[in-house]
Amino acid sequence: MKPQCLHWHGLAILLGLLMIGGVALLPPSLGAQARAQVYYVTVEYGLTPPAAALVGRALREAEAANADALIVELRGGGSLAAAWPVARELAAANVPVVTYIGPRGAQGGPVGTLLVTAGHIAAMAPEASIGFAAPLADVSPSFSAGTQELLVEDAVRQLTAWARERGHNVDWVEQAARQGAIIQAERAQQLTPPVIDLVATADELPVNLQGRRVSLASGQERSLETLGAAVVRVRPSAWERLTQLLALPTVAFVLFVVGGIAVYLELANPGIGIPGITGALLIIAALVGFALAEVRPLAVLLLAGGLVLVGLEHAVMSHGGLTIAGLVLLVLGALYLVDPSRSPGLDVSYGAIGGVAALLALGAVGLVSIAVRVRSQAPVTGQEALIGQLAEVRRAVAPEGLVFVNGALWAAWSDEAPLAVGELVEVAGVDGLRLYVRKLPHNK
Repeated sequence: MKPQCLHWHGLAILLGLLMIGGVALLPPSLGAQARAQVYYVTVEYGLTPPAAALVGRALREAEAANADALIVELRGGGSLAAAWPVARELAAANVPVVTYIGPRGAQGGPVGTLLVTAGHIAAMAPEASIGFAAPLADVSPSFSAGTQELLVEDAVRQLTAWARERGHNVDWVEQAARQGAIIQAERAQQLTPPVIDLVATADELPVNLQGRRVSLASGQERSLETLGAAVVRVRPSAWERLTQLLALPTVAFVLFVVGGIAVYLELANPGIGIPGITGALLIIAALVGFALAEVRPLAVLLLAGGLVLVGLEHAVMSHGGLTIAGLVLLVLGALYLVDPSRSPGLDVSYGAIGGVAALLALGAVGLVSIAVRVRSQAPVTGQEALIGQLAEVRRAVAPEGLVFVNGALWAAWSDEAPLAVGELVEVAGVDGLRLYVRKLPHNK
């Protein structure tokens, strides 16, 4: 091949490579169409402060990725104190936010009402419900009457403004805020105007959301592209999941009681051992959970007092009196732990209360029965402990001799003599350094 031909051939290859590289460096908008992204976060254990932090992180990630939508699924109730800041963040989001109460039959409570009102699109699973019998705009009674009225009006103004912007039923939202109201998904969609936008299962959401238009707080109009979109699950880290579990009053209650039992076992057997360290860690974890769940401090004191009374049963031996008093304090403390008007749906499980009370009661009954049995037993030390023991005749008792009992030789006498060497006899009494023995009854 001629040199000139080789030159043109190499130049053509070089130009081809440059064209391929240029196409590869083109931005997605000029190349292949970028695939839509929908971020999805699930609040599994109720909206507690740690769960609210997870939702906030999911919103920031969705905004940073300029996602087509963020879906927030709420399972169960939660804390209104934690829900208000989340609702304000969702309402002011730079991406479309879909608030979803699921799965089928879920009870969103007042937190559900707050979130579906704040979200750009409100969705619920079939047979799910939102609302609560108490007013959503709940204000602490520690404020003056005038301040309470101002705070209630401010909350109602905010909720109705969100409902009006979304085209939702303003009258129902105001009723829920001022007096309290509960509504199921199907009824919420049938009202005119509706309380929510759609009723669907989680699998049906992409189809039902496709093409819906929303107006963001910035004034921007966005059209949802959810069909075929890549779903990015925002999952909690190990620490976030742990704090969410600790913030559940039921979990914190059980940890507190188990920790108290472990500390009691350590005190009953002095020494820095595994029960003491484990109990201290469990109690610290429970206290952290109580702080996260915003429980009533007086209820925690009732729980501590109940554990102390149950533990004193072993030392004082009140024959069950202290145990009963301690169990009453424990049950009252557990029932009083959560304010249902501020954190509905997060109260301590009745099953956990009954299980813990039954476990402590059985343990106390066992201790009392053991103590009573020990106190009713004959002495097990000294010479009196020999009475009733079997002895072997080592020197014929006629009427005096020697017997072997408990590893020692004893002088013995009997009014049933003679007793031959090697014969087994029963110690019937102690007279100084002599044992009174007699022949074994036939039943022995």
